[in-house]
Amino acid sequence: MKKAVIMLLAGALCTAGLSGCGKKSNQETLYVYNWSEYMPQEVYDLFEEETGIRVVEKTFSSNEEMLAKLVAGGASQYDLIVASNYVLNAMKDQNLIQPIDVSRLENFEQISAFAKGRAFDPDNEYSVPYMSTITVIAYNEELCEQLGVEIQRLDDLLDPALENNIVAVDDCREIVDIALKAKGEDPDSTDEAVISGTIDWLSKLAPNIRLYDSDTAFSALATNEVAVGIVYNMDAAQAIQENEDINVWYTEEPCELSIDNFVLSSTSQHMDAAYQFIDFIHRPEIYKLCLDEFPAVCLNDGARELLDEEYFGNAGANIKEEALEQAHIIDDVGDAAEYYDAVFARMKN
Repeated sequence: MKKAVIMLLAGALCTAGLSGCGKKSNQETLYVYNWSEYMPQEVYDLFEEETGIRVVEKTFSSNEEMLAKLVAGGASQYDLIVASNYVLNAMKDQNLIQPIDVSRLENFEQISAFAKGRAFDPDNEYSVPYMSTITVIAYNEELCEQLGVEIQRLDDLLDPALENNIVAVDDCREIVDIALKAKGEDPDSTDEAVISGTIDWLSKLAPNIRLYDSDTAFSALATNEVAVGIVYNMDAAQAIQENEDINVWYTEEPCELSIDNFVLSSTSQHMDAAYQFIDFIHRPEIYKLCLDEFPAVCLNDGARELLDEEYFGNAGANIKEEALEQAHIIDDVGDAAEYYDAVFARMKN
């Protein structure tokens, strides 16, 4: 069914005589640096069908990996980057990105008020929200019942019954923030002693983690390889699509949430194409295609009206409103980020 929809959309775009259909020679190329497993190839293909602009995507698995690549000189390789809210200040400070003019985006009005004008970029001077992910506790009902495990608080993740039975996002802020919350500390702490003090809690969690995976964590859940996942809600949703035993627990502590944004590389050579692409993504019918394949938190009001029970009936995709309102939006911690990196590395080693 999805393939048929893609073909119809592509055909409609070409039939309408929109520029670029079928053009191959002297083709403009837009270079995008994005999270892995976050944008359907079908959407890139549709954009090329409509505009004649080819999109070349390179991917990363964490904000830390992305920043390291850009700081090392990689910024010149990309026009458009998808970055989480809490690294935007670092990107600005290191002149990796440039201001963005949202008045050039007809579909900016489609973006949910929840995501616009946030403290990390109050005037959306540098960023345009794409999607959001909230880190949830996904679990296999049957396996957890067999293990006698129930997770109501984050400390329950330390249960020895879960030894070698958790898949966790490979992300230092997500995991260390969980430890800080479990210990009653500020999850955006910049105090080295407080951050380093999480190692005792993390050392108890470490034996329970079978693998760290920010790309395809859903697979370990869907195939019954693990009983529990500390994963992005998108992975929980994909696991639920493949395995009816997967569900989501909400702990007493709030979830971690980040907003992923389109930002313009400071050295972008294809600015017009970048604006076209951002606006294209936020067309409701195109944005829905993104959610159909990667069911993250919807930040497009028009697309939300097009979603069906496949999305709304999925506990991983359709996050409870209360959980979103109470979620901790990960904040920039400046130079203290190195403390998070260090304690996470100690945990994994």
